[in-house]
Amino acid sequence: METKNLIKGDNIKVAVFLFSCLCIISIMAFEKLFWGSPIFYEGWPNFSIRRTVRLIIVVFSTIGIFWSLVSDRSPKLVLIENIGAERISIGLVLLFSVITIFLFSFHPPIFNSISKEDGLIEQASALFLFGSCFITLYALLKYKNEIKDSMLTRVSLGFLSFTFFIMAMEEVSWFQRVLEIETPKGFESNVQNEMNLHNFATSTVENLYYIGSFVFLVLFPFFRFLFPFISDNNYLKIFIARPFIAVIGSIACAYNFDMWNIIFIQMTFLGSLVILIVFAIFSSVKNETYLLLFTIVLIATSQVLFLLKGENFDRLWEITEYKEFYISLTFFIYSIDVLFQMRRGYFQN
Repeated sequence: METKNLIKGDNIKVAVFLFSCLCIISIMAFEKLFWGSPIFYEGWPNFSIRRTVRLIIVVFSTIGIFWSLVSDRSPKLVLIENIGAERISIGLVLLFSVITIFLFSFHPPIFNSISKEDGLIEQASALFLFGSCFITLYALLKYKNEIKDSMLTRVSLGFLSFTFFIMAMEEVSWFQRVLEIETPKGFESNVQNEMNLHNFATSTVENLYYIGSFVFLVLFPFFRFLFPFISDNNYLKIFIARPFIAVIGSIACAYNFDMWNIIFIQMTFLGSLVILIVFAIFSSVKNETYLLLFTIVLIATSQVLFLLKGENFDRLWEITEYKEFYISLTFFIYSIDVLFQMRRGYFQN
């Protein structure tokens, strides 16, 4: 009887997961075929009845997907594993987010001015990515003996460092403006007439970057929380971030305005909230539970304020500069955490 109940429970979870995914796919197909809406539909947030109904479906579908993953599990969460850097990282990112929301709500000119081209926010984003590149490269070179038996680990660390380098160079257009380089003819057709690759398909590349960042910085740490075998695997525990990174990475998921109409962007926001709620439910430390609840309220409040006070933006896409800043900051913290873990001998065979 117990075996039959387990099988029945598994079947229900699979059915809910598949039905939720089918709802998302059906919405996108219906909009594309009958209304001609592009998948990456940008512009002012649309709160029409049609879009509201769609949002409700997306909310329940997202909840259904995560419910099917969490149901019948009883994991215990400890965010901070006796490393002071974790507390400092979470605290600083939450503080930055509070300051950002304060500036947006009460001092929009400052909020907008520091996010302009080559402004403080964009420069900081590039510096964090360059920092991530150098830290992961340093970790590879300094601890190559500890991972000498794993070619896959060395190649992956090198690839990660290279990826951060490309991302950073794209952020600064390969120093074109700094070095006053004239735009080559091959790059004149991109959106900003600059020497970078992502502006040949800005919308697509941006969406892939934001969705990919959510998967790497929020969803993967959630999987590590759910599936203990990840922490027991020498390779996976390097590249699958620890759960505290998901708390930090979730902040960027609330920075949406002109891209709010995109289903995948809505799902990253809703998914981050659901993940934090699950963390709070299974948290083993009371203070961490309060921290998670505060983060949930902060993220939800941030998203609502951005959507309701669009007139505070000088540029329609202003918020994306802040989104990229928090993504870059989270990558930087993730890179530092990889280095700290390797220093503790965490990855030795």
